[in-house]
This record gives sequence, structure tokens and C-alpha cells, in this order.
Amino acid sequence: MRNSTTAAVLCIVCALALSAGSVAALPAADGATPSTAVGATPPTLDGADADASVSFQQGGSAAIQEDDSQTYAVTQGDQCITIQALGNGSQTVEEFYDYRNPETHDGPNNVYSSYGTRDLQRDDTTTMFVYEGSEGTSLVVIHERVGGDSDGGAVTMQFDGLAENSEWAVKDDLYNGTRPGGNLDEWSHSGTSARATWAYTDGRNDGGALRGFGEDVTVTPYFNDRADFREYPGDITEWEVVSAEDGEYNRSSLDSMTEEVQVLAGGCAELTVASLTTSPSEPSPGETVDVQATVQNDGAVAGTFPVEITVDGEAIDTREIELDSGESRDIAVETTFDETGSYEIAVANTTATVEVSDDAGGGSGGDVLSGFGVGAALAALAGAGAIGLRRRR
Repeated sequence: MRNSTTAAVLCIVCALALSAGSVAALPAADGATPSTAVGATPPTLDGADADASVSFQQGGSAAIQEDDSQTYAVTQGDQCITIQALGNGSQTVEEFYDYRNPETHDGPNNVYSSYGTRDLQRDDTTTMFVYEGSEGTSLVVIHERVGGDSDGGAVTMQFDGLAENSEWAVKDDLYNGTRPGGNLDEWSHSGTSARATWAYTDGRNDGGALRGFGEDVTVTPYFNDRADFREYPGDITEWEVVSAEDGEYNRSSLDSMTEEVQVLAGGCAELTVASLTTSPSEPSPGETVDVQATVQNDGAVAGTFPVEITVDGEAIDTREIELDSGESRDIAVETTFDETGSYEIAVANTTATVEVSDDAGGGSGGDVLSGFGVGAALAALAGAGAIGLRRRR
């Protein structure tokens, strides 16, 4: 009876503690992150979701991006993809990547792979993203998926334009001698360039992280038979980049598996309107109105923009403008309004209002004293002249 009463009391206490959130999740026996932890992946390693967007939790997750997270442009030929860096600066990229082998971790989850990026991994896919860690910003690449269905594979990548202080922060794989035949992957780094060749068997992934990679890096890929060497028959068929936006990982596929890619700090070409003016702003019917605007490219790469000037939604002028990164240009057009009323002039997403009225008097205000009509102004000037003549006499 006493044992039954004690068990009942313990059950009530446990239930109250769980409801208050004071009982932590039990650690996994092999040291793996518990499935109940924030940002953790399910315990099973197969059946990963292949959708373009994958939700992730934000309560302390190392993959959250801050509001001021750096934006990057990933360009390949005519394709440009704007991405946001992953990471909130709370972990190093080594901690986030969580590379494991038998020298670093006891089994079973130690098969020469990344265990911190499992929710980003895909079968037959190379995944690339920027990670903002506590010791700097890194360019991360991951090939395949640990526990996946691929037959292994081979990838070589050349990185140029790196910062002088860049380094391989993560080398997956690099180990001493736990595998028969030794380490397969090859790594090099010299000045502003680096190169790696990965060869991996089925059910595993490979990858790496270049910390301090710079602001304008070129990545040249050599997938599958184009790699420097290969040991296993599987092929990479997709090359994707990942962006962390609004609580989701957004994935985008690159168009080519052979063409080089540039990763630049700043977004893709983006047209903004720095100023929009009309003169006069309050014209009379039939009076010519000058519309002037300054447009600029706020992106990190050059772009060609169709610019449409509209009045109440109807185009009055359309032109195509090429702008380098940071370049601006003035555009101008003339128009008239036959009827009185209020009109909205728009250039891109910027608008100005023109008020047309019969007694507008031009609305420029440049040659007429404020608060006077034309007649009143002339009368005032005539009066001033008469006063001057009287004083002379």
C-alpha cells in the first residue's frame, strides 16, 4: 500500500514538473542531440523532406538569422539568387557543423559525417550556404545526406578570391587512421585560394567550411567524373543554395552543374528610386509638367531594369536602363493634363501627386511672392515704385 501511494505521489510531482517545463529532455545515450531540443532533427535519418522550404524553430537555434544578417548574392551566368546568412553568432561553425568520426565520438552516430546539418542535407545534392558564427563568417558546402540512399560520390571545388586570413574551419573528412586505407579527401589552401576533393561512400555525407571567405568569392565545381578522382559510383545531380528567411530554410537550385558561381556580399541587382519630382506640382490644364527621377542600383551586381513611368496606372513612358552596382541615373519626361483634378505619377514603386486646377497659377512658387496672385504681386510692385518716386522728389 505504501509503495502504491509513493508511486502515485511521484507521478503527480512528475506531471506538475513537466507542465511547468522544469524537466529537461533526457540526453541520447550516444551523445546525439535529443529530438526534443530546439532545432534538432528527428531521430530517424531517412525520409528527409524535399520541399523547397523547411521550417525550423527559433528558440535559441544556432541556425536563426538576425534581422541585420548579411545579405549575399549568388550568381551563375544570368541567374542571381539573393540569400540571407544562417546563424546568429552564438556558435562556431565547427559546433554548428558537428562533424563526427570514430576518433571524435563513440558510435553509432559517428560515420564520418556532419550531424549538425542533417535538416539541410539532401540525397544526390550539394548544399551551399553562408553561416555567421561566433568566430566569423563561413561559406559551407555539404554533399549528400548521412543515412541517405545514395551510392556515394565525388566532388572537387576550387575557391578563389578568399580573404587572406581565410581557413578551412571544417574538413569533412580529415582524420588520422581509423579508416583502412587512410584519409581519402584532399585539402589545400594558399593565400586567397583553396581547393578540396571529397570522396564518400553510400549513406554518408562530406563537406567543409571556409571561415573568413571574403566578399567576392568564385566557386568552380567539378562534380562526379569531373572530380580530381573518385572512389564510389554515385552522382550529385543537384546544386542548391540555402537562405534563412522568416523562420524557414529556403532552397534554390542553381542552373548549371559545371558553370562557376560567384558569392558576393550584398543582394542581387535591385532598382530603387532616390528622388521623384514634378514641376510645376500644381499646373493649370494644358500646362507642361516636367517629371524627373533619379534611379539607382542598390544591389551587389550589375543589372538591366525596365523602368515605367505611369500616370494613374497608365504608362506614359518606358525605357530600359543598365546600371552597375551602386550606379545612379537621372531620367526625365514631359506630360500635360487636360482636365483639373488630382493625378498620381509613379516611377517603379515611388509616387508623386500633381494637383491640376484652373487657378493653380503654375504652382512653381519660384517667381511669385508667397501668398500673392499674379495681379496682386504686380500691384505691390507698382506701389513700391510709386513710393520710390515720391521719396526722390
